[in-house]
Amino acid sequence: MSDDATLDAFAPEETGNEQQGEELDSTDTADAVPVTSSWSDASVCEACGEAAGRRWLDGGESVCAACKHWS
Repeated sequence: MSDDATLDAFAPEETGNEQQGEELDSTDTADAVPVTSSWSDASVCEACGEAAGRRWLDGGESVCAACKHWS
């Protein structure tokens, strides 16, 4: 038999939180990271109205890089 580790050696131990083979949803945690940007080919900046493939949240609006206040 080889001295190499198997993949099972790196698997997390079961903690009893799994329900019939299903893991808990990671969005159920209180430490969820807030969404700060989005991207889409059809996006438009809410501040200037220009097409923006990627937009960031700034004061509650989804804005392009040129309109984002980077402070």
